[in-house]
Amino acid sequence: MKRLLLFESSVETLRFFSDRLAEEFVSMGYEVRLVRIHEPFRHLNELCDFIIPHETIMITFNFHGIQREAIFHTKEGILLWELYDVACINIIVDHPFYYYEELQYLPKRYLQICIDGDHNDYMKRFYPDILCGEPMPLAGCDYRHTFFPHSTFSPEEDVIDPAGYLPDARNESLSQTPVFKRSTDVVFTGCFTQPDFFLPYMKRNGAEYDAFYHDILDDLLADPDQCIHTVYLRHLNRELPELTEEELKNVMNKMIFLDLWIRFTFRGRVIQTLLDADIPVHCIGAGWETLSAGKKDILTHTPYSDTAVCLKAISEARISLNVMPWFKRGAHDRIYSSMINGAVCVTDKSSYLSEHFKDNDMLCYYDLKHLSALPSTVTHLLRHPDTMQKIADRAKSYAGEHLTWHRFAEKLVPYFSAL
Repeated sequence: MKRLLLFESSVETLRFFSDRLAEEFVSMGYEVRLVRIHEPFRHLNELCDFIIPHETIMITFNFHGIQREAIFHTKEGILLWELYDVACINIIVDHPFYYYEELQYLPKRYLQICIDGDHNDYMKRFYPDILCGEPMPLAGCDYRHTFFPHSTFSPEEDVIDPAGYLPDARNESLSQTPVFKRSTDVVFTGCFTQPDFFLPYMKRNGAEYDAFYHDILDDLLADPDQCIHTVYLRHLNRELPELTEEELKNVMNKMIFLDLWIRFTFRGRVIQTLLDADIPVHCIGAGWETLSAGKKDILTHTPYSDTAVCLKAISEARISLNVMPWFKRGAHDRIYSSMINGAVCVTDKSSYLSEHFKDNDMLCYYDLKHLSALPSTVTHLLRHPDTMQKIADRAKSYAGEHLTWHRFAEKLVPYFSAL
């Protein structure tokens, strides 16, 4: 029987994902420990006692636990996972070009899961020696009154056995309110940053680089269906054809601000389009007070607190709006959580979504190139609650069976033997 380690980092969403996987693996019969990444780390001996060399697997998100953290190294500088021959499954929820540094320092027994097909293609080209699994979009989750871990945990606990908390954590989901009785018309769960925030990064190397960066953004704005690293490479190969593969990786890592600029630009445009059409929107997340919109009086805003708050808001909304974070061959967990919680998800497309979901069947699509049509899509839905309920019911039935953290955990299991 494999023993599993999962990690609680400082990033709330990633802690939430780890906690959900911990619940599922415990329910499947695995021995699991949640490891808190913080200092001082007081229970290293307890962690080492749990590990069975060659038979323990760590499952982490975005390189947490393998980012050269001092707490997971011996006094001689040896990585704990190497010392005990712990295998690593790392699920990265951003484009791999965010992790140029991290990808240079991997444990020997390592497998990477990407959540978008374009991300896998990037890995095949630039890191062909790194073992990657099939692309796996993240799972959705239903709202509950209480989520594990409980606030009663001692802040001194470093190594947590989730089995003792499982009966309370996996209580029955709340009965969901029908669409027509829900209190919110449109909700969006996600933060916002004014794109102008990134302008200093574009200008820092002078006018020539500024123009180069704006050419890339103009390309993405004109055709938002494009894979972002493909656009990067097209412009880099034209302007700097002498760059080696290693230099290309490094340069793309230094252009992360363009990825953030384009995603927040469209996020703002989508919300502003609805407000301009007199459709109220409730946004949950930091930064929405900075949106430059003419009708901000119908924008309500809740500062981000945690994932549970977002799930509760979705469970109380008729429509849960999604704007993809530039995953063109993947999905986002916001979509699946919307489906599971009985809201109608209205989202822009990706090739992955189009292959798996027909328009107006279990979700509804809009086009980033034709945002002027979005208000009529939303208005039509709100005026036809019976239609919305049918979409929501089909989505909930399917997602509750196929798009859960339990299914995600099951898909990870075959990789255990591959390591």
